[in-house]
Amino acid sequence: MTDPDVHLVDEEALAERIVRGAIRAYRLYAFEMVDAVVVADTCGVRPEDVDRLFPSWDRLLLVTYDRWIQLRGTGRTTPATTVDHVRTTLAEDVADPGLVRLMAGVLTIAAADGDFAELFRKRFEEFVEELTRGLEADVRAGTERLGIPAHRAATQLLAVYEGLQIQMLVRPYLDVLVEYDQSVRTLRLGWREQETAAWDLDEVAVR
Repeated sequence: MTDPDVHLVDEEALAERIVRGAIRAYRLYAFEMVDAVVVADTCGVRPEDVDRLFPSWDRLLLVTYDRWIQLRGTGRTTPATTVDHVRTTLAEDVADPGLVRLMAGVLTIAAADGDFAELFRKRFEEFVEELTRGLEADVRAGTERLGIPAHRAATQLLAVYEGLQIQMLVRPYLDVLVEYDQSVRTLRLGWREQETAAWDLDEVAVR
């Protein structure tokens, strides 16, 4: 009689092997070229195993994305500021563009009304929240000055980061780290200006 615990461990090990195979496949091939057959060939399993453990392709994409993000942060030293943290992440993207291709591919899923759209959107919201908390900590530490709410600054920083990710894919000759540094300098100048309250604008209009 088969021990169910042993079977569960075997299944978990096989799932992890498939996910790592998917990561490798997205590193080797364009997003639209990767399917169950390619993933199976990459990690040395049967396509039926991929389909059995991940009957929904969007589910495999989500698990692969989460695992890839987890692996990417392994061994990273703690950056001094949130802006430095995002720059480090962008540098990792340059070294590992397969993840960026995966992110770009799942944007269409996140923007749709499918079963996994909300889960993918949640990943973007979590990143904004992470950057917001980081900028708030930077303000407390005296390494950042904000004249606007931290969540707005986080949204702007994320827009620069994600925009450069796309530029990296379609304009591979571009030095996105140089562009990031220049963009952030401009952003920070804007962040430090005190935001004008709505009632101040009304008062100016009356005058």
